[in-house]
Amino acid sequence: MNNIKTPKNDNTCGWSEIIASRVSCAQVVGDIKTDWLVVGAGYTGLSAARSLALLHPNKRIVLIDGQKAGEGASARNSGYLVDSTLNDGHLSDTGLSAYQQKYQLNKAGLEAAKALVEQHKIPCDWSEVGKIHATATVQNEQKLQQFSETLGQLNLEHNVLSGAQLKQRLGTSYYRLAIETKGAVMLQPASLARGLIDILPENVTLFEHSPMFEWQAINVNGNKAYRVKCPNGTITANGLIFAVNGFMPAIGLQKNRVFPLTLTASLTRPLSEQEYQSIGSPSQWGVLSAQAMGATVRLTQDKRLMIRNTAEVWRPMSMSAADLEQRKTTHIEGLRKRFPQLPADLIENTWSGITCISKNNANVFSQVDKNAFAAGCYNGGGIGLSILYGQQIASYASGGTNNTINMIQNRPKPERLPPQPFLNWGIALKLKMDRYFAIAER
Repeated sequence: MNNIKTPKNDNTCGWSEIIASRVSCAQVVGDIKTDWLVVGAGYTGLSAARSLALLHPNKRIVLIDGQKAGEGASARNSGYLVDSTLNDGHLSDTGLSAYQQKYQLNKAGLEAAKALVEQHKIPCDWSEVGKIHATATVQNEQKLQQFSETLGQLNLEHNVLSGAQLKQRLGTSYYRLAIETKGAVMLQPASLARGLIDILPENVTLFEHSPMFEWQAINVNGNKAYRVKCPNGTITANGLIFAVNGFMPAIGLQKNRVFPLTLTASLTRPLSEQEYQSIGSPSQWGVLSAQAMGATVRLTQDKRLMIRNTAEVWRPMSMSAADLEQRKTTHIEGLRKRFPQLPADLIENTWSGITCISKNNANVFSQVDKNAFAAGCYNGGGIGLSILYGQQIASYASGGTNNTINMIQNRPKPERLPPQPFLNWGIALKLKMDRYFAIAER
């Protein structure tokens, strides 16, 4: 596979900026031989590399990333670790049985992340405060009532919150109605990624700033192996796991099944005590819009506000400072709608990030060649799933099977997408429609 487009993120992610900087690991230089190679050092790749190392303590595991490990999409999400979902990306599972299966998988992902955080005492502001699905419009109230009925049928704990209750809970009178679910976690996504780097076993070698330009199957002493080319060297591996999520189509995987979307978000400075009191001094919270393309908003442990309210097809997949400044204006407008009493110059950081979407909200968990595997496409809800899928793709690639792998494999596979340029046209039209209907929710 040649001519691969490599990631190039902006360096303004607020979550990464507020934690201590880390010295980069070495780049790939020369010819390296390894038993296993994992491409992509986000949550999935870090989890897969760790799991491979534990399964094969006498084998060498190499993990590479095109930029700095854990500072791509994994550090750029909104920090929601969820079990129940209302808007799964842009298309949702239908039917109670399908919803329950998705819930069970999300729950397994949450428990996998929790086990790592607790076992290794990863400092990531882990807070089991639940999440709030809210609407500011009458039109979405029925959707939330139906969501409450679904949760009730599955005996999942939740509360219906009125506008007055929301004002007290959130510090804003913007929302009319909400469903608060108990089984979600708020966390600092960059800190979690950093923690996963810190617990990599000794038989894992991490190389950074080493984008993959080409990969191909080769014959080594009569056995199938793989050669990956980076700018300053090559890696020959007996086994290969791709954990590149939104970049799968760029490397020739799931090309007609998944696609990347570019999201942008902003994070404010910590609110002053006076500002915090002006919104009622609430405890931390996380709000997800009941409307697709509506704003995701958080109040963090350290009294910052985060908002994400844009999604688009973007080529190239990185944004310039001027591009980000334009999106920042939309973020400011969203915050001002909710908190008009706060200053308009609160935002410290604005950044972009990639998420991976499939037509039918399906994930990727597959064998792409004899000893090559791929995992990804979490449809905008991937912290827990990405850690779980990393663990399980390592087990699957090693010949293992278990109930979790069976549960993953019984999920729907990504459906075929229209060819280009019709795909991008269709996505752009769908996003435009979503933005129109989400005007009051952004």
